[in-house]
Amino acid sequence: MPGSIKYNIIRSSRRTIALHVNSDATLTVKIPYGVSLSYVERFIEEKRGWIEKKQARFREIKEKFRPKEFAEGEEFIFAGKTYKLEISAGNTAKISLTKDGLLRITEKCLESPKHYIEWFYKQFAKKYITARTAEIAEAFGYKYKSIRINGAKTRWGSCSPRGNINFSWRLVIMPPEMIDYVIIHELVHLEIKDHSKRFYARMTELMPDHKKREKWLKDNSAMTMI
Repeated sequence: MPGSIKYNIIRSSRRTIALHVNSDATLTVKIPYGVSLSYVERFIEEKRGWIEKKQARFREIKEKFRPKEFAEGEEFIFAGKTYKLEISAGNTAKISLTKDGLLRITEKCLESPKHYIEWFYKQFAKKYITARTAEIAEAFGYKYKSIRINGAKTRWGSCSPRGNINFSWRLVIMPPEMIDYVIIHELVHLEIKDHSKRFYARMTELMPDHKKREKWLKDNSAMTMI
């Protein structure tokens, strides 16, 4: 007899039950008010195969993209390109990417490697995402007010009513085609504020495979954890 599946419940005025397997392999069940726990558990049992498959996939991803140890030769990704960590002597904190595929840091950075490398990612993101957003916006005729880079862990981007766009620096750990998806998603929000049918129709017009890219991002979000 298989063991019970643990889950968290969110009740709302929705009409149907929805199951969501999170990137940490936990299960969230969204249900309408008034639905009994016994019904929820029967529903979960019916979907056990799908749930366990999704959980196994996220655990596999988590194992593959385990937290960095900041050891010599460890790999880091910047906009789809892989760089191997090289540690050099130095009492001053310095970080750089080399043309031959190295992420070079000095020994000083090892005093707080996560802090220094995240800082470097943020600087890289400011340049890369700002330039790429300007390029895509010009191609599709969008105008925005400003771009800001933050450290959000669960939200790739957002767009304010005033036209300010925010992006997580973690986005640059993703492949370029995924970065483009998030950029286009936020640019479309300049025109259409909600996630209505009109919004998705516009997304399909600009990026026909946007649903596939969105799913890939959800399935691989663990790779951005440093």
